[in-house]
Amino acid sequence: MEKRLGRGLGALLGASAAVEEQKGPQRIPLERIRPNPYQPRRNFGPEALEELTSSIRQHGVLQPIAVRPSQEGFEIIAGERRVRASKLAGLTSIPAVLHDGISDRQMLELALVENVQRQDLDAIERAIGFQRMQRELELTQEEVADRVGLKRSTVANHLRLLELSPVVQEAIAKGLITMGHAKALLGLEKPGERERWLSRIVRDELSVRQVEQLVRVAPKAVPASLPRGDGGGTGAAWITALEQRLRESTGTKVEIRNAPGFSGQIVLSYFGRQELERIIDQLAPKSELR
Repeated sequence: MEKRLGRGLGALLGASAAVEEQKGPQRIPLERIRPNPYQPRRNFGPEALEELTSSIRQHGVLQPIAVRPSQEGFEIIAGERRVRASKLAGLTSIPAVLHDGISDRQMLELALVENVQRQDLDAIERAIGFQRMQRELELTQEEVADRVGLKRSTVANHLRLLELSPVVQEAIAKGLITMGHAKALLGLEKPGERERWLSRIVRDELSVRQVEQLVRVAPKAVPASLPRGDGGGTGAAWITALEQRLRESTGTKVEIRNAPGFSGQIVLSYFGRQELERIIDQLAPKSELR
């Protein structure tokens, strides 16, 4: 993030925010509070939530949440983590500042801004939030960037992550790969290629620079026919080319052990049950078995 957001809740809520805050917070039963329907956060981090819960047990809720009236009670404008932690701490009510006249349009913007200000979203959650701001608030990338205090290029890079498959997006959200890795994967055209490279990045702990360099290099050409003679041994040029071809296809380490007379073994490595099942499904799909 280049800088923190320039527009806080007060600025986004307008002049009425100061008036509401002057009235002071009131305690609202937790059972009457509903989540913000426009909440961009999907993961709340159990460790951080437990720390907040412990703090609330000891000191209470030090900062009131912000809510708006709804048909069923109240909807959270800002402070969902505090609400969740308060419930875990065994509280029955929470201090809250009530804001009337907050539109759905403002709720979406406030939810994104409040989250990024207080507890960073993962890159995919942020990208989804930016996308929703574009679609539902009818904003350009430049306008989204202005709302959240970032460069337009940063917003654009996040939005590009949504072009990746759910498998790759999940890896980003879990922190298995960085945005730099993801940008390099976007250089590959086929989703299948991206997922095979994802497996290799995680398995071999490749750096962003390594991935960028490897993606730029086209796979070595494989001879149209195998050389005549005894076939050569492991390490021969054509063996290396075939190993490269199989690695690109299966997304895992491959070794060809060739003996004179073209007999030998093809060894595929796997690093966990999930990867083993993926390789088996790729080589022998159930739908094709008879």
